[in-house]
Amino acid sequence: MCKVGSIGITSVAIAPLRILDSDTSEQVSQTLAGEHIEILEKGRGEWVKIKSLNDNYVGWADCRQFKFNLDSKSNSCMLKSTMSKWRDESSGAELWLPAGSLLTYNNDGEYMLSGSVVIPYDIDNPIGEKQESLSKTALKFLKAPYQWGGRTVSGIDCSGLSQIVATLNGITIPRDASQQVKSGVAVDWGMRCENDLAFFENKKGAITHVGILTSKDGIIHASGYVRVDKLTVDGIFNVKEDRITHKLTCLRRLK
Repeated sequence: MCKVGSIGITSVAIAPLRILDSDTSEQVSQTLAGEHIEILEKGRGEWVKIKSLNDNYVGWADCRQFKFNLDSKSNSCMLKSTMSKWRDESSGAELWLPAGSLLTYNNDGEYMLSGSVVIPYDIDNPIGEKQESLSKTALKFLKAPYQWGGRTVSGIDCSGLSQIVATLNGITIPRDASQQVKSGVAVDWGMRCENDLAFFENKKGAITHVGILTSKDGIIHASGYVRVDKLTVDGIFNVKEDRITHKLTCLRRLK
């Protein structure tokens, strides 16, 4: 079933992508429920190198976390709530699905995940509210713990935050900050405003951090946890530590 070239659908809530074909290898990203992947290479045991068809990110994953040979032309919808509770009709298992998960629906109006009917606990609002803006969406992730390679409210990194926030607002951007800095258009410091992306560099001048402006002087970003700090022309100012923690490189505006 797990053959090179096969297209699959993520059948678990969150599937980690790793550097190597091992459960102990470092996580570099994640695919979310319902997202499509392509198998590029077979590894040890059940491990396969995959490409996420959501953002073209490549990593190793456990093949058992995906379903294959399913209809990929079904109507689909994206979950907007940071986390929502569902029940698998066939097994009775409770599922917590993160924002960005993709469900399909059949002719009877039933929601489905990788071929199985799933039932929302929130019948009145199963998909979640329509997002208002990048900054308002990002604020829903406040206090989420930092997790390298994470893309959900249960654990997220800086570029995972900007990417999922953009996705929930109908905008597609790459996975890493070094790639995201090429998205949108450049913004001068004096023209900055809420919803702009700010990018930051390390001591070697490489782009390694990104955040979203909540106002002209505020920024939400993932550093330890998702937090709001002060933004200055020099970078992110941490009031508690009384210092600049990230050096500003540039501002970009998504369209």
